[in-house]
Amino acid sequence: MHTSFVLNGHPVELDVPTDFTLLEVLRESLGLFGAKHGCESGECGACTILLDGQPVSACVLLAVQAGGHALTTIESIGQHPEQGWRRTRGLDPLQQAFVETGAIQCGFCTPGMILAARALL
Repeated sequence: MHTSFVLNGHPVELDVPTDFTLLEVLRESLGLFGAKHGCESGECGACTILLDGQPVSACVLLAVQAGGHALTTIESIGQHPEQGWRRTRGLDPLQQAFVETGAIQCGFCTPGMILAARALL
C-alpha cells in the first residue's frame, strides 16, 4: 500500500506491505536504526518515536497508519559523529544532559527516553 508522511522534516513516499509496523519500515526500508526492537508490545519504550510531537510505540503502529503525519526519530536530534558533529552543533542539549548525569545506562532504550522527554518539554 502506498503511504506518505514527513520524516524528520523531509517528505517520504513509499509502498509498504499493509502488515508492516512502522518500526519495520523505519529500520528495514529506511535504514533508521535508532528505534529498537524490544518487547514488540509497546510497553518497553525502546521503539519510541514522535508522531505529530507525541510519543508512540512504533512496534505496534502499522506503517500505513503513519500516513499524513509528521514523524520524528532520534536520528534528527543532535548530529552524529559520522556527520561531523564535532565541527557543528553537536549533541542536542537534552542528549548532553543525559550524558552529564549518567542517564544513558546501557543505551538500548536511550533514544526512546530522549524522544519521550522532548515531548514533555
